[in-house]
Amino acid sequence: MLDTINRHVPRKYQSYECGPPFRVVDPSSVYPAPSEAKVPKSYQYNRVTYLHFLLKTLSLAMTEWPLFRSSITPSPTSPSPSQPPTLTVRPHADISVALSTLTGLYTPTLPSVDRNSVYGIASSLKHIVTLGRQVPCGLTPKEMPRRGGTITVSNIGAIGKGEGAMPILVPGGGVAIVALGKAKWVWDVDSPEAWSEASMKKGERRLQMPVSWGADHRVVEGAELAAFVECWREYVERPERLVASGV
Repeated sequence: MLDTINRHVPRKYQSYECGPPFRVVDPSSVYPAPSEAKVPKSYQYNRVTYLHFLLKTLSLAMTEWPLFRSSITPSPTSPSPSQPPTLTVRPHADISVALSTLTGLYTPTLPSVDRNSVYGIASSLKHIVTLGRQVPCGLTPKEMPRRGGTITVSNIGAIGKGEGAMPILVPGGGVAIVALGKAKWVWDVDSPEAWSEASMKKGERRLQMPVSWGADHRVVEGAELAAFVECWREYVERPERLVASGV
C-alpha cells in the first residue's frame, strides 16, 4: 500500500536530491498542467510512512468519538464545587506529536488532522520536525498553541525495538496519550481470517504494532478507551473504509 501511495505523492510536496523522476511520457507535454505553487522546502519530503497513515486513521476515529476531541477548561477562579471545570468538545481532531530535539522534548500540534490528506499530514509533520530540530529550536506558538492536541502520539518504535511503554499524561496534555511500538511481522493464529477448515489454514503472516495508552480518567473511562482503540484498529486494518469515506 505504501509503495502505491509513495509513487503518487503530489508534485508540490516532492523533494528530490537528483532532480524529478524520469517519465517516458509527461502528462504536461500533451496539455499544460495547472500551475501549482511548490510548498516551501521545510514542507517537502521523500516518502510517506506508516506514522502518517496512523495519524490520519486516528483522526477519523476521533471524529466518531467526540470525547477524544474534548479538553478540560479550568474555571477562571479557584476550583470549587460550585464552579467546576468545563469540558469543551472541539469540531476537529487536533493531535500532538512527541518530538525529541537537541534542546529537549516538545509536543507540537497538528490541527484539524481529519481535514487533511495523508500527503498533507506528511508535509505538516515534516515542517514541525524541521523547526524542532533547528538550533535554537524554531517552534513557535503557532506549532505549540496553548490549547494543544487532545491526543498526544509518541512513536517509540522509531528508536530501537521497543514494543511497550507507560505513557504518562501531563496536566494540560489533552485527554489521552498513545505510544506506538515497533511494528513487526508475526504469524497470527488468533484472527478469524486466519482459520479455514477447508484449507486447514492455521494462521497468517501479519504486520502487528503494539500500542500503549494512558488517559485522563476524569474524562475517559477504561471501557470507552478500549472501544475507541477498536474503532481506530478497524480503520487501520480496513483501509478500504478510507476509500468509501472519500479520503
